[in-house]
Amino acid sequence: MKYVYNKEDNDAFTITAPDSLAGIGGTIAGTDSASFVLQYDGLVLDDAMPQRVGLTPADALFCLLDDLRRAEPAQVWTEKTSGVELLVLRFAQDSDDGKVEKQVWLTKQGYQPVCAELYADGERVLQIQVMSYRET
Repeated sequence: MKYVYNKEDNDAFTITAPDSLAGIGGTIAGTDSASFVLQYDGLVLDDAMPQRVGLTPADALFCLLDDLRRAEPAQVWTEKTSGVELLVLRFAQDSDDGKVEKQVWLTKQGYQPVCAELYADGERVLQIQVMSYRET
């Protein structure tokens, strides 16, 4: 997935692989994680279904970035992986829909995202690997 973070306006993403999903994209309002538009080839999808915000491949990265900007982690520790010191943050949220936990690994030097795991009611539902990171 190619994800473009825009602090002043909407974030945008485009799925690049697998080929069966390539070209699907969307925008997410920079101030409201519930303001999400999914689109493909000029068409916009409105599924009208309630969802657990932040647990779908389309909105997970945005919601993780939002947590990193605004939320206080429930736990923080360090791990060493392949000789690299990583900072691990665990966010936990209880709601009427159940418990959502997010665990994010960042480089200790520079705080660049490396990977994340998302859990719904104790079960991992999504894993994110950050293959490249560039600040603009």
